[in-house]
Amino acid sequence: MQKNITIIGTGAYGTALANVLADKGNNVVMYGVVEQQVDDISINHMNQSFFRDLKLNENIQATMDFVASLEKAEYIVLGVPTKALPSVLKDLSKYLKKEVVIINTAKGIDEQDVDLLSKYIINTLQPTRYLKGYCGLYGPSIASEVASREPTYVNIASNDIELAKEVCDVFTNEYFFAKPSNDLPACEISAALKNVIAIAAGMIDESGLGDNAHASLLTYGLNEIYKIAKVFGAKHDSFTNYATMGDLVLTASSKKSRNYTFGRMIVQENSAKKAREDCDFTVEGVGTCEVANKILDKYHVESKLFKVMYEIIYQNKAPKALLQALFTL
Repeated sequence: MQKNITIIGTGAYGTALANVLADKGNNVVMYGVVEQQVDDISINHMNQSFFRDLKLNENIQATMDFVASLEKAEYIVLGVPTKALPSVLKDLSKYLKKEVVIINTAKGIDEQDVDLLSKYIINTLQPTRYLKGYCGLYGPSIASEVASREPTYVNIASNDIELAKEVCDVFTNEYFFAKPSNDLPACEISAALKNVIAIAAGMIDESGLGDNAHASLLTYGLNEIYKIAKVFGAKHDSFTNYATMGDLVLTASSKKSRNYTFGRMIVQENSAKKAREDCDFTVEGVGTCEVANKILDKYHVESKLFKVMYEIIYQNKAPKALLQALFTL
């Protein structure tokens, strides 16, 4: 059965998910603020800002009219970065006129309260009385591969497992497979913190320490993520799913990963400060590293790995500090 879905944002990931949802036969409207991207999607059925010559599903519509984009929406996908959420949520609170399910794809942590991003989104939208339900979409899903219709598995996480199953059915098609989870904290914290581990993995690989060291870092890193996530109620059993282990392995190993690439740059420059100055792309793990440090302090969690990454990125400690920390655990 066709669903009416609005995607907020015309970025790479939002566009890839629009393709997934339209390929399933849903009615998809994208809202964007970049006129060139909106026109490209609507007229050329492409988003050349991110995907060059890739043809998108011709049934995807795009608009710069926020109110019009919400008119028929049953599901709203938040396809914007974490830093853009306050503005988007403010507009949703103002213009929502009917019940909707919110599906968040932003990966991060609420910096102000040092808490789950889902809590911030839910608490912001609940007063509207139009929040029917909330889910998060997480997993190893590089946008370019999803848009190219390459096989991908993700988790749809919600406190309401029946809602998670419903949303999985909305997304799942012949190449994109969504599996339900009722462990939002595990999926959400992993989705954010794995970016810090990916930076560390890039550092390890650029240092030429070999595959053994790389695998050891990922194993240790996953355990450190769980140590932090369980503060928020995460369950240990959830740390072998797509949103946790799967996303970590991909982000910390793929040359398409911006965080992994940035880690290599740190070693090349022998300075995180210089690497940040030379970096011309967004590295989510940099901001997340700072918030992770706040979590350690607020909840009295010990993590040598996250602490040393904070010192490298924010206090310009030499990259070799990671090696010393990793091999003296």
